[in-house]
Amino acid sequence: MAELLARAKENYKDFLSFGPKFLMRHLARLTGAEISRVEIPEIGVIHLRAFESDVLTVRQVFRDRQYDFGAHSVIGKRIWHRYTEILDCGKVPAIVDAGANIGAASLWFWKNYPEARIVALEPEINNLAVLRMNARGKERLSVLAAAVGSVEGFVSVQSHGLGWTAQTRRSEIGIPIVTMEDAFRSVKDGCPFIAKIDIEGFEKDLFAENLGWLNEVYVVFIEPHDWMLPGQMTSRPFQRALGRHEFEIFISGENLVYVRL
Repeated sequence: MAELLARAKENYKDFLSFGPKFLMRHLARLTGAEISRVEIPEIGVIHLRAFESDVLTVRQVFRDRQYDFGAHSVIGKRIWHRYTEILDCGKVPAIVDAGANIGAASLWFWKNYPEARIVALEPEINNLAVLRMNARGKERLSVLAAAVGSVEGFVSVQSHGLGWTAQTRRSEIGIPIVTMEDAFRSVKDGCPFIAKIDIEGFEKDLFAENLGWLNEVYVVFIEPHDWMLPGQMTSRPFQRALGRHEFEIFISGENLVYVRL
């Protein structure tokens, strides 16, 4: 009973935030459809899978607004100022969404920074299929079937069935790795602006070396995974790396947010 009440409460919040059409996603469970379509105000249609992890991601991004500091807050104004500063220099604000999952955060950045270009990286094949659906027709949003790491190579991805719990490990063959620097460089006339990193513990590899991109990027959103991989100290490399730079640290939902001073 408690679980049913909790779900009803979440659905009511969805109704208030997104409108009644969002609740139509439940029809997929009745029809057996693997993919449902929901509408998010000011974004449009987003494709979701039937299990709950996809809707949790959408809630975090668009309902709880975990990537939004507010346009009128002190931090929000600083971030927007840097965005316009990049444009005034004739450059393109470049955003890398590493571990893009189904692309919810990519779509948020796409909507809220209308002249930025977003590079969404996702190595897990099932996530990637939905990500491509959600990126279709978005000219400023490109998708790479790749993992992000400190140096080039390959990874294997072990999925636990829900996509967001996939584990990434280096291997001799498999899915290619791109560096963060190369991801930013893929944006023509781009200037590193935001890095969003949610890579299920592989941040230990990403922050091992080749960290020149930290000299330019203005905001880093990163989800730590020490809770998931206790004893492996997966967050220690990024703590050390980011601690060498002039960043302020904030907490937003599951993310640590580093904003340059």
